[in-house]
Amino acid sequence: MRGRNLMKVIGMTVIATTLVLTGCGNEETKKKDTEKQTKTVKKQDKKVKIESNEGKPQHEQLITVNKPPEMKYLDDETIDIYKQDEKKYDNTVQAITDDSITLLLGEYCFYDSAMDTVKCSVIVVNGTNTTIEELSFQASIEVKTQPNKTFEDDFTYEFIEVETGVLQPNKGFPAILGFLEKNPLEDDGDKMIKLNSQDITIQLKNIQYNAVE
Repeated sequence: MRGRNLMKVIGMTVIATTLVLTGCGNEETKKKDTEKQTKTVKKQDKKVKIESNEGKPQHEQLITVNKPPEMKYLDDETIDIYKQDEKKYDNTVQAITDDSITLLLGEYCFYDSAMDTVKCSVIVVNGTNTTIEELSFQASIEVKTQPNKTFEDDFTYEFIEVETGVLQPNKGFPAILGFLEKNPLEDDGDKMIKLNSQDITIQLKNIQYNAVE
């Protein structure tokens, strides 16, 4: 009889212990879920703003270039441009701006006289110490060989993860930027004028991104 009672007590103890452990497990799961949610909220709140890159110091850095996830949806011409720039810059040492975003000019740079627009391919490099998301910036351009032309600088370029991939420190992605000419006066006809990247200066301003830790 005492043996049966003892077995009952042991059985009840095991059940009680299981319930306690299950409860602890549920609490731990809830705690982890809460921590995940908190981290997500924190990630969204870590918005970084940089007024300008002008005058900022630079350093030499080995960089790599991401193939953007959206690449398979692009036209063949754009894919070829991206591949050329990737080949030029992937796994190379470049001068990049300290703790900011840097643009490296690519092989494709033309003045489209029909559209009064300069189009340049670039590699956008994350020179910060954190992975970043939802990058945006404005840019101004100067073309030394066309000093009489000025270009709009208030357009905001926006990039999301499908375009950039996971943008970790010292990684870049290819893009094409367009700059509309202000008050075009000359009629250059309908042609594409090749520009030398050495004759072009692009400055970034109003840089914004989410820092992910």
